[in-house]
Amino acid sequence: MQVTHNDCGATLIEQLGALLLGTIIITALFAFYRTELFHLLAQETRMATLEDARGAMDIISRDLKLAGSWGTGSAPSETGFGDDPDGDEDSACNRIYRATERVIQIQMDLNGNGNCADLEPRENIRYELGAPTSTCPGATVIRRNGDCLVAHAIAPDSGKLFRYYDENGSQLSEAPPLSAIKRIGISFSVGMKQTDSKTGASLTSALSSSVDLRN
Repeated sequence: MQVTHNDCGATLIEQLGALLLGTIIITALFAFYRTELFHLLAQETRMATLEDARGAMDIISRDLKLAGSWGTGSAPSETGFGDDPDGDEDSACNRIYRATERVIQIQMDLNGNGNCADLEPRENIRYELGAPTSTCPGATVIRRNGDCLVAHAIAPDSGKLFRYYDENGSQLSEAPPLSAIKRIGISFSVGMKQTDSKTGASLTSALSSSVDLRN
């Protein structure tokens, strides 16, 4: 029996074709890996941002629940600028001092010492949706007594951070009677610098909550 050996190897064209095919496959795999990696990093950033936003929402909700907590059982008299920052005409501390769609200011007497101006614990608290600074960036930001609480904040409905409701659950006007407010709604989103690698859309985390005033 005669055995015939074929000593012919792959031609140069075949080798180049195989190399090109391998390059295409590796490039496709790398592009897929890169896209998925960016998507994963974006999701991790979104989760971290969402956790920070939830922490801020918890702080706001806690403070609102304490509004009008008078340690002596009744609203103490205003004793000076700390109690009465805007110089209103009444003489007592106020559960809600000011309420608009972008600002709410509340007062309390947590230690029962007869005023609502203490800094520790903080008894005169103002939240506002305002303009950014170099240390608190974004189109708009949420501040607590002037300090940055939420950067890159986005309020829905043309900047309506707060909504107010009466005892029947009906939404009140933009400048509601303070005594009529029984529940406060809070809504905002937090934007991020990254965009979704698959859709190109800006990434945001939205939160919404409401607080029934206890006092």
